[in-house]
Amino acid sequence: MPGLRRNKEADGGAYTFRVSDVLDVPLRGTVLRLRLVEGTPSMGDLGAGSTLLLRSGSGEERTVTITGHATSSGRATQQRLDRTRELDVVISDHEAGDGGLVGIGWLASGPTA
Repeated sequence: MPGLRRNKEADGGAYTFRVSDVLDVPLRGTVLRLRLVEGTPSMGDLGAGSTLLLRSGSGEERTVTITGHATSSGRATQQRLDRTRELDVVISDHEAGDGGLVGIGWLASGPTA
């Protein structure tokens, strides 16, 4: 139904993802495979240049910037995100590893101010 489809540029609500995998990609950065836990994210909120708040189980927090999307699991579209509830994002190696590595089980939330 056309009326129920969200526009890629439309703002979504608050959301939380769980990091389900972390992969180092030489010359590109670090890929975080994110699985939606709750909320209504929009691809407009998750584009290159957007930020995520990452939180470890022990309470460590850091803000990272999305530099792009990995296409290994398919093209990142709103319809794919709504259907699979997964998204692969690329962040810089510096942000992933500075002060301890981002790991499986961390939570990623947004949108950040």
